[in-house]
Amino acid sequence: MASIENRSRIRVTVRNRDDLTRTFSHNADQAIQRYVQTLQSEGLKPRLASLDDHYVVRTRSVAHKNQFLTAHSEAEAIAIKQRIESEQRQGLFIDYAKGHKTTLADLLIRYLRDEAPRDKSFEVLGYKINAWLEDAGLPRQDLADIRDAHPNPCPTVAAMKIRRSTGTRVGQPSETSKFIRKPFAAIVPDDFADYIEERCQVVEPSTVDREIDIFSAVCHIAIDTWRIHVAKNPMDGVRRPRYYNERDRRLKDGEEARLLAAAREEDRAQSIALRLEQLMAAAREDANSATTVYRRKQVIKDARQRYQAEAEETYEHVPMLETFIHFQLMTGARRSETLTLTWSNVNLDGQAAFLPETKNGRPRTLPLRSDLVELVRRLPRTSELVFPIGVDGLRKAWQRICIAAGLTGGDEVRIHDLRHEAISRVAEAGSRTPGGFSLVDLQHFSGHRDTRMLLRYAHLCAGSFAKRLDEAFQVNSPDSTLHRGRLRLKQGASVSLKEVLDDHAPAPSTAPLAYDATPSAQVAKATNAMQSSTSSRESLDAGTRQQTEEPVSSPTSTGSTGNVIRVDFARRVA
Repeated sequence: MASIENRSRIRVTVRNRDDLTRTFSHNADQAIQRYVQTLQSEGLKPRLASLDDHYVVRTRSVAHKNQFLTAHSEAEAIAIKQRIESEQRQGLFIDYAKGHKTTLADLLIRYLRDEAPRDKSFEVLGYKINAWLEDAGLPRQDLADIRDAHPNPCPTVAAMKIRRSTGTRVGQPSETSKFIRKPFAAIVPDDFADYIEERCQVVEPSTVDREIDIFSAVCHIAIDTWRIHVAKNPMDGVRRPRYYNERDRRLKDGEEARLLAAAREEDRAQSIALRLEQLMAAAREDANSATTVYRRKQVIKDARQRYQAEAEETYEHVPMLETFIHFQLMTGARRSETLTLTWSNVNLDGQAAFLPETKNGRPRTLPLRSDLVELVRRLPRTSELVFPIGVDGLRKAWQRICIAAGLTGGDEVRIHDLRHEAISRVAEAGSRTPGGFSLVDLQHFSGHRDTRMLLRYAHLCAGSFAKRLDEAFQVNSPDSTLHRGRLRLKQGASVSLKEVLDDHAPAPSTAPLAYDATPSAQVAKATNAMQSSTSSRESLDAGTRQQTEEPVSSPTSTGSTGNVIRVDFARRVA
């Protein structure tokens, strides 16, 4: 059963006195009465009228919770009431009460607790959702506690060391994020549009698009999985920011050598630092037993100065970063795939490296070239990881390498650019290889799940594709067909008609026909042929047909501005 309650505002007016008009809420009876008495004491005649702007439709049912729906006019409220009663009679009633009682912030918190730990990007999702909660004036959520309380987190998340919040806000606060405090059923596309417009002034459009992806995932799970019904998904009609941030950075001449030289020097510095720490082991134990911080620092400083020269002489060079660059350029692997590669998944004899988990969630195997295998063999096996480098350590080392190589500013090279360079090189090498590489081969090499991502490399495969077309259609083979055609020699050409005929005529197996290149001789010969008898013409035609490999020329006109000859080529017989 449904009922309508009028909660429209009350307006008090006085005729010809618009300045005395006042509007009160529907339940402000005492305030309305006092104002009316004040006007009457001044000798005025106030009028009261109920506005038609706010109605509440209340539904009561034994099988469902009480539901309250709002309307902005009496006609809208009546339509809602009739629709609800019709749905109840037909058994199609949808409970919208939960959507009006649950805010978008509540859904974000539930998503963070129930769904996000299953995703390997849980930490990034947590930071973003906590930022929205903080901007809306709500408390942050502890990511470590959420991960520990989840019954089935992602293996990567379960082994992850989650950093504790320092309380310092890195990003710029967003004022429009406060819309997450609204009920889920009251969220409209304009709320997201305001957020997108504000954020695009602070960060890149691609960043905003990834943030909208989180909102979209939460809305879809809330509607489809959690069964929180709303009249329409608030993400419907949201216009995402447009952007084009696809990088096409290729290594220029000499840049690879500069990168490798800088990486070699960085490896040398890190190898010396590692040897120095080995020599300073005893000194650090003495420093730990020092009574003051000043004394502890002094002991370490003296030991560093004392062992520095010995470390530079006795260190063992480990080409970790140099091999890392070679690995990226020869395999095209993603950074995360390379840093998580373990020795147990590397088969150097079989020239393969198995990746059990990739960005798209599917395992794949990297082919290792023989020269890369020799480079990997030189790495020490002090860890289960082939490249025991942390993400932060690699980022800082890469910055130093790029500065040393002079690849900064407009010439900046990112680690992911090495992957693009590797795929491009494979595509180019396929154009020079018999048979070449197709986009499917590139997909196997790069690990892209969607072949559309490889269309940017399609132009590099055009050469090998053309060679395969030649082979498929047997171009320049003895069985090819020569077509009949006309060769036109323009006026003022630097070659004669005879030279054109000689270039197109194959080597004769018998004595060639006599040919006179002068136009007058050609005309006389044609006139004699016309005056000959029918039997003579037939004999001449029969003799001409026997010369199947010889072109036969005939003048088209005399005295024209351009000499035109007709050349008939017979079909070759296999």
